[in-house]
Amino acid sequence: MPTTDRAPWGLILLIYLIGVAAMLVVSIAVPALGGIGAEFHPKSQSLVGWVMSMPALAAALGSLPMGGLVDRFGDRRIMVAGAALVLLGDVGVITAGSIETLLAWRVVGGFGYVGMAVAAVTMISRLTAGKQRVAALALWSTVIPASFIASSIYGATAGAHIGWRGAFIGHAAATAVLVAVGRLLLPGIAPDARQPNRMAAVKQVVRTPWPFVLGLSFAAAAFLQTGFVATLPHLLSVKLGAEEAEVHSFNILAMLCNVGGAFLFGALCNRGVRPAILGCAALTMSGLCAAGLILAPSDMIAAIGMNCGLMFGLGVLVGMWALMPIVAPSPAAMGATSGLITQVTLVGVLFGPPLAFAGLHAGENGSLLFLAAGLVIALVGWPVWRRGGEAPAAPAAH
Repeated sequence: MPTTDRAPWGLILLIYLIGVAAMLVVSIAVPALGGIGAEFHPKSQSLVGWVMSMPALAAALGSLPMGGLVDRFGDRRIMVAGAALVLLGDVGVITAGSIETLLAWRVVGGFGYVGMAVAAVTMISRLTAGKQRVAALALWSTVIPASFIASSIYGATAGAHIGWRGAFIGHAAATAVLVAVGRLLLPGIAPDARQPNRMAAVKQVVRTPWPFVLGLSFAAAAFLQTGFVATLPHLLSVKLGAEEAEVHSFNILAMLCNVGGAFLFGALCNRGVRPAILGCAALTMSGLCAAGLILAPSDMIAAIGMNCGLMFGLGVLVGMWALMPIVAPSPAAMGATSGLITQVTLVGVLFGPPLAFAGLHAGENGSLLFLAAGLVIALVGWPVWRRGGEAPAAPAAH
């Protein structure tokens, strides 16, 4: 794929917003969970968690093949095709008459999410280089918290008045507008750059361990982040008597801290600070703050502080998307690499909310076990963190 030395930041921001719209396929369900549960009365509360996680099932199954399609047909084409599936999934959710039908349409939207997200991060890698690439990928790593900020704002303001279907209507409209603008402004790949043998990049990537390792560390961070976001309203309702809208409002601040953590990683990485040091510090901070939320949130101010600390630490971990180019086996396999990392990451999103709900209903020990599992799995990224200190701005490792 051709790469420019410095792409306009306006285009990078547009790609980023398209990525946020893609991730909203998952997070827009957060303020809708209460309304969906009240309307459909599922037999198990974990089924409500699956409403949020179901798109991640599609990502866990389809991200790597989607990355191969991006390398074969071009990132812009797959981005548009993914958006069409997202719109179809949103319409299906809005018109669903049962929770089983709703879950099926969430899978359809999930495949669209995969196409949009993998195409967007591949396009960022194609259009940037050097320190700009590190900064742009650090920005990209904040699409998850940015999407949760958007959904939390909806939940804290309009959610109670418009209803859960209104969230999906607004998401469909925003996605259609952003991708239409992207189709007009974002540069595609030259025809001679799309070769029939690009699917061979998938085989090249799956034979390389480092994308799996980096993706698994992201999966652990996503596992903890989505799990705590999904269960925090219930947790603080039990511990402190907090109302759901109140939790959504201060969760916005926590997500901003998550974004700040990702940006901090990119800035410090460009200044030569070793990712291994940043990763260990982030895990320690996240673990202590999360344990405090589970065991001893004495008042709302303390809970807000601990939630912000947890999300800041997880933001640093996810900011390591900036290391993605150094684990790619070749520049031609960048789409497949981002697809594989996304696929592994979304396994964490898939299991985070339902297992967090299961841990919550098992008591404090269950929630602590959920936390410990996420922290231990995140340490798998250590070998890549150490490699990142050698060449943080390298375009690719061979």
